[in-house]
Amino acid sequence: MAARARANRAVGAPQGVAEAVAYAEAVVGGTIPAGRLAGLACARFLRDKAAAEAGEGAWDFRPDLVEAALLFAGQMPNIKGPEAGQPLRLMPWQKLVFANLFGFVERRTTTRRFRQAVVFVPRGNGKTTLAAPIALYLTFVEGEGGAEGYAAAVTRDQARILFDAAQQMVRKTGAFRQAFGVGVGANALYQEKTASKFAPVSSDAKALDGLNVQVAVCDEIASHKTSEVYDVLLTAMGKRRHPLLLSISTATGNTTGIGKQLWDYGVRVLEGAQEDERLFTLVYAADAEDDPWDEATWIKANPSWGQAVQPDAIRAIMRQARNNLAQETAARTRHLNIWSGADEALFSMRAWQACRSPELRLGDFEGQECHLGLDLASRTDLAALALVFPQTCRDTGKTTYAAFARCYLNEEAVLEARNAAYPGWAAAEHLILTPGNETDFQAIEDDILELSRRFRIVSVGYDPWQSTQLAQRLRAQDIEMVEFRSTTANFSPAIIELDAAMRSGRLQHDGNPVLEWCIGNVVGKPDRRGNLYPTKARPEQKIDAAVALIMAIGRSMTEPEQFTSIFERAELWMA
Repeated sequence: MAARARANRAVGAPQGVAEAVAYAEAVVGGTIPAGRLAGLACARFLRDKAAAEAGEGAWDFRPDLVEAALLFAGQMPNIKGPEAGQPLRLMPWQKLVFANLFGFVERRTTTRRFRQAVVFVPRGNGKTTLAAPIALYLTFVEGEGGAEGYAAAVTRDQARILFDAAQQMVRKTGAFRQAFGVGVGANALYQEKTASKFAPVSSDAKALDGLNVQVAVCDEIASHKTSEVYDVLLTAMGKRRHPLLLSISTATGNTTGIGKQLWDYGVRVLEGAQEDERLFTLVYAADAEDDPWDEATWIKANPSWGQAVQPDAIRAIMRQARNNLAQETAARTRHLNIWSGADEALFSMRAWQACRSPELRLGDFEGQECHLGLDLASRTDLAALALVFPQTCRDTGKTTYAAFARCYLNEEAVLEARNAAYPGWAAAEHLILTPGNETDFQAIEDDILELSRRFRIVSVGYDPWQSTQLAQRLRAQDIEMVEFRSTTANFSPAIIELDAAMRSGRLQHDGNPVLEWCIGNVVGKPDRRGNLYPTKARPEQKIDAAVALIMAIGRSMTEPEQFTSIFERAELWMA
């Protein structure tokens, strides 16, 4: 604690706290552009600070503790960029993070409130510049005996990125090394007086157990496919008075990993749907209704705009990405912090979301003709039924589509939260649950019969691999069941038509989030002639509802049997 006292004595007026407060007020007031989630985090900070200063609740707010940490960070050097070698100049949003993590303490103590922190920002906004000083301060400056600090990631190379930045900061700051007795090794920073160390650690390390974590930074948490590293670090914090597990990242296409789970949980905390006083969350991202090609959106999503983030560079990247699907997906995730369903997404999520029509209701189509697509890929996980109502536009002669989906899942999959979103989707009735640990296909059969009484079902496309018996029973009820085999010949024309309908605005859907998730997960697998087949990048990224929709579109196309047979004959001829 003597080390912290020395830092505190050097603190003057609490300028950093004032800047953090002014920034939060400007975001809440709308004078500084920021996304909805960042606004909620700023409002939470201001609300909690006011309550603490009024003596309400369990927390005090200590500006002196914030200023001590900010003073230390300001003495560390920049490692990269035009200001390399010069003292760090933290940006207002970074000072907001410091104000939260170091300012709130248990009442009448210096025990910090937040034990977990999750910060999501687009690339290039200074995540490492934020995290490295925090890790060094908590490991070596606070005077915690035997403090263990870790730069953590899935691979050792990724873990070294943050560690190397911290290592270079210490190497270039002789006064810090001398004042706090910090030594620099190739694979660790160490402080002999307190037996403290800071080192990189990853899931490929021989032993993650046995750690006693004072501070750990989980770098690029969105890329972690499992929660292995995070869980080990979290459980290793139990012996410390006020440890911190800080997760920093940009969104990716890994929508079922621990990173997306932390994002979703943090959003529920910010929105007030979940109470967690020990979790700090700050998310900068474009909002769902924002135009991704508008510079105002880029500014909202990037809190370091005009400082660490160079506007001309982003303008060039987004200009190239606008008409290039592969670049579009990368640009949206890296620079707008928007999760993509798959790293090589086939469909444009911008086009899909533009087709959303929340006022669209299935009941509006009573008595009309429709085609159905049925995907029963697995009894142990998601199954889906899609409905498409095609109509011919009088002005253009082209076909328009109204699309709906019903998605089915067994209760055990929801209870196990195999996807962090399953419980919420089930509660909102976007998932139809069946009892037990297998999805009950009888419920789907009953739904099709019920739909046949409400609408004129022209055909139901199905893959005979899982659905033969169900199809036989429905045929006995006069439902037109048509095989839709899993071949590129069947899928490619329907994929092309769905993509064209999305991009031209000929498709409308009601915004079903399960269907949207599945659409975003579809990866196009081309054959040697360029025909497309829908697949997924990883097993946990389900595409069942998207496949059902593609099948329904395929059944609704003009003379699909003739179209398919031509493809099949061509395949035989070219084989």
